[in-house]
Amino acid sequence: MSSEYIPSPAAIAMDEAIELDIAENGSPYPHRATFLNADWPHLADEIARAGDEGRAVVLCYADGTRRILEVRSPAQRAEPLAS
Repeated sequence: MSSEYIPSPAAIAMDEAIELDIAENGSPYPHRATFLNADWPHLADEIARAGDEGRAVVLCYADGTRRILEVRSPAQRAEPLAS
């Protein structure tokens, strides 16, 4: 077994977002977004938790594809989505 660290797609995306924000170019992701790997076994639970906390989700795939999800809880449904 190798002890070499191999970053997950979510870790790579989050590191890139931090670097862009530090460089003052601004991150392309919503403030306080949660970065999740698309292949995580409990993905639905993590998406729901992010929504309950009022966070957007950056869904990260192994091929480098990323999707931003605006997640709202039932209590937030009456509120308009941010544009």
